[in-house]
Amino acid sequence: MNPYLFPALELGPKTLERLLQRMSPSQWDVQLDIDRFTPREAVAHLLDWEPILREERMRAALDQPGVAIQAHDEGERATVLNYATWDPIESAARFRLERARTIELARDLTPEQWATTFFHPERGHLTVYDLANMLIGHDTYHIEDLSRYL
Repeated sequence: MNPYLFPALELGPKTLERLLQRMSPSQWDVQLDIDRFTPREAVAHLLDWEPILREERMRAALDQPGVAIQAHDEGERATVLNYATWDPIESAARFRLERARTIELARDLTPEQWATTFFHPERGHLTVYDLANMLIGHDTYHIEDLSRYL
């Protein structure tokens, strides 16, 4: 098991909140790249996706090993759920709470459960352990992008 898994899962939301504290609210709706979220949208995205990753993927795999999960279009979700109106401070705080729920689920997993697989239509067969490590990469991807605003 990756000894940095749980510390990294805990640090993602903390780092995100720290970035927001150092960012001017006037930057929350600035889009640096046409194909990237604004800071407000990025924080909303992280909050929105945490339960999807935990419930629709991790828990689904644990309940039904080998289950085929649904792929989501993140851009479409951002539009439909209107991420551009979400309060980033509130979203970051809620993201921290959602991540705590994910960590709580993950801490109790046995080695056999970590190895449980599911099928993602775009990424193929993945284990619950793969997904937990992907969460770290997902956090880092968005945190690095938000650091450009500092």
